Amino acid sequence: MNSLIGSTRLSRRAVLAGTAAAAVIGTRARAADITWRLGLSQPLDSPNYIRLKEMADAIRAETNGRLQIAVHGAGALGSDSKMLEMVQSGELELYNAGNVLGPLVPVAEIPGLPFTFKSPAEVFKALDGDLGDYIHAELLAKGIYSFRYWLDNGFHHLTTSTKPINSVADLAGMTIRTPVQKMTVDFFETLGAKPKTFTLNRLYEVLKDKTCDGQTDPLGLIVLMKLYEVQTYLSLTNHWWSGFTFTASTKAWSTLPDDLKAVVEKHAKTMALAQRQDVAKLTDEAVGVLKSKGMIVNDCDTAGFKTPLAGFYTRWKGVYGDKAWALLEKHVGKLV
Repeated sequence: MNSLIGSTRLSRRAVLAGTAAAAVIGTRARAADITWRLGLSQPLDSPNYIRLKEMADAIRAETNGRLQIAVHGAGALGSDSKMLEMVQSGELELYNAGNVLGPLVPVAEIPGLPFTFKSPAEVFKALDGDLGDYIHAELLAKGIYSFRYWLDNGFHHLTTSTKPINSVADLAGMTIRTPVQKMTVDFFETLGAKPKTFTLNRLYEVLKDKTCDGQTDPLGLIVLMKLYEVQTYLSLTNHWWSGFTFTASTKAWSTLPDDLKAVVEKHAKTMALAQRQDVAKLTDEAVGVLKSKGMIVNDCDTAGFKTPLAGFYTRWKGVYGDKAWALLEKHVGKLV
């Protein structure tokens, strides 16, 4: 009987000890979990948000919850400029950056120079290679870690509420919303327009209230942001490419264990390549969708757009530097 009682007591002690140990292990496991936030300004039904959410889910699954990423789309964390500041300070771990990096790292704008690249394939050959490597290094020097594979946004066209743009003459005096970049402002000023800079979260608003007559964006984004509700004309110009640079705070990235870095890099690549395919499909279908929504579509003669650009290219070569310019011209040919 005593042996039985002793055995029972031992069993209870073992159970209690085991429970305590499990609690400690569980606490340690929870403490080891890393929770990050990812911010972007694009809509929740955009390829960006959908693919980034898939990426976050895949990372959580592969790491068994060690790294959990909450994805905040549609500007829920603030404007692009605000999210960029948060990444720099370490307040935000991941950010999908659009045309907002130029004020911090001017050369980040170089893939979007007007009338340089002719197709997404040309763009990504450069950005997945030497030109991209150069931009990554410049961003890192400013405290921004950028993942190797850019996301696509597409080639820009013009939409307006007042009249179609058939030639460069139609831009004279027209107010155009542009991204927050000096280069894009310079381009439209060179063509005689009156550019006004607003972040993406204010785009619909400034078109609706007529602060701007028109704007520049890719076809897919015009669909996703329902700009057909506040713009009448779509003039096909194909004037520059834009994309997204998936970035991380260097503070957060430097403290992430190497095995988790490898998982993030792997799924970031998968995400970016899938997103590029999504944008290509969205772009192919967009003109038909926009026509069905009542937009009036025309082909624009852009010959006059290119005539005054010699001086423009010379100015921006001085900003971006000889090395970056040489890498660009290696892919697109001589510009100046």
